[in-house]
This record gives sequence, C-alpha cells and structure tokens, in this order.
Amino acid sequence: MAKEANIHAGHRQRLRQSLLAADFSGMSDINLLEALLFYAIPRGDTNETAHRLLETFGSVAAVFEADYRSLMQVEGVGENTAFLIKLMCKTAKRIGMAEVKKAVPITTSELAAEVFQPYFIGEKDEIMLAMYLDNAARLIRVDKLGSGVVNSVSFHNRKLMEGALATNCVAVVLAHNHPHGVPNPSREDLRLTQNARESLRTIGVGLNDHMIYAEGEWRCISERPDAAQYLTKVIL
Repeated sequence: MAKEANIHAGHRQRLRQSLLAADFSGMSDINLLEALLFYAIPRGDTNETAHRLLETFGSVAAVFEADYRSLMQVEGVGENTAFLIKLMCKTAKRIGMAEVKKAVPITTSELAAEVFQPYFIGEKDEIMLAMYLDNAARLIRVDKLGSGVVNSVSFHNRKLMEGALATNCVAVVLAHNHPHGVPNPSREDLRLTQNARESLRTIGVGLNDHMIYAEGEWRCISERPDAAQYLTKVIL
C-alpha cells in the first residue's frame, strides 16, 4: 500500500511539473480532469476517474455542465469531487461574465454571442437573457428575464421594458437556450420576438436580434429571410 501511494504521489508531482513547464498549454482533456481531481481526491489514481467522467458525459464541457447528482453516480466521484467540479463550473461562468465588461462595442452577432455564452454554462433549463446597449453599441448590462423547464421559458415583456428604461439603452439583443435541442427558432420563439420588438418600439428602443443557443452552437433570427418582421435593427 505504501509503495502504491508513493507511485501515485510521484505521478502527481510529475504531472504538475509537466503542466507548469508547458504553462498549461496542450493539456489533454484527461490531464485536465486528472489534475483537477488531485484536489478532491487526496490519494489514489485520479486518471481512472477522469476517464470514467469523460466516458459518461462525452466531453469536458459536458462533465462541468452535469448536475451534482449525475456526477455522484459515476464510480469514484464522491461529494468532494462533485462539489469541486460544480465549483469550477460556476467559477468559469463568473470569470466569463466579468470579461464581458471589457468587451469592445457589440457591433456583430459574433461579439454578442461571446457576451452571452458564459451565461449558458451549466444551464439545464431554458433561460431568457437581454443585453442592453448604449448609442455607441457598448454593453450596459445583461439581465435574466425569465427561466423555465426544458423547452419552456417564462418571458416577461414588463421586465424587458423596465430594464430598457432603467438603462436608458438604445438597443436590445435577446438570447435564450434550447437545452438538448437545436438552435433553430421555434414558432413560439418568433412570436415572442415579435412581441418584444413591438413593446420596445413604443419606447424608442430597437431589437437588434434574438439568439438561440443549443449544444455549443447558436443561431440568430436575423439570419432568416423574413427577419425584418421580427427585428428593428439599430446597430448589429
């Protein structure tokens, strides 16, 4: 047992030194998870647990987005490990949101997508977000307008209007996710977008776009040939 413990300790030290020497570049998914698990599993082989996590969920992103109970069902994953993984997920999300404040003016759909992406990390239910922009296309803030179960989101125009008035914005970009779906706007998504556009027009605010996220992909309603009936473009 002592010999086995020494072997694992030596492996951990070598992996740390290797990652530090490479400045953490070129890390494989296995190495990433294996090294992270050192801090939840003090002794033993974390490589096997890392492999099981990837085999169960399919990718590093899916591991971090998995819910606490699902993680606990993987052999070798206890409360400390599941807690650490969820903590890292939320930390990454918080960092991504902080980076939004440094963003350049949001003048393209690609830039808007970069702003929204961190907000959807780890979300299993649909959520609706609104990005408020000033007259130079700079981000004022992002609000969560509503949330719901999978395939259903509660959206409140009143909250959208309150946010637009409070920020004195010129334009809004909406975004929501389709968990385990495809990023294509549904009939309900289009109806919701049209209603939002009409509400915002009454206070002189444009609706630039509505973005749908699913499985790491996103699409914009502005890509549709009939987009003009749903959007009032100002900047994008």
